[in-house]
Amino acid sequence: MQKKINRAIPVRKGEWEEEGQRVVLLKKKSKYKLLRKLWGEYFRIHLDDIGSQAWMLCNGSHTVEQIAKKLEEKFGIDDSLKRTETFLLSLYKGDFLEFRIKE
Repeated sequence: MQKKINRAIPVRKGEWEEEGQRVVLLKKKSKYKLLRKLWGEYFRIHLDDIGSQAWMLCNGSHTVEQIAKKLEEKFGIDDSLKRTETFLLSLYKGDFLEFRIKE
């Protein structure tokens, strides 16, 4: 039986921007406006080519398994499903995306 996460559909919810072909995730440094003025507004998390491609595929149209297959085809990744699951779960824990379950 297929694991439930493989059928899940990741959907971006965090703030981000593109720099060339790569994605930069933006995380507010503080919930307090005064502290953000002192420290700067955001932490900037730069994704590599594979992470950027995975992020772009988290548009609500692809399951985790489909994203892993696309990354394997494009980058020749070994054990792509496990690596994709791990990456997307870390983005979930960082509050950058959410999962919807495919019926």
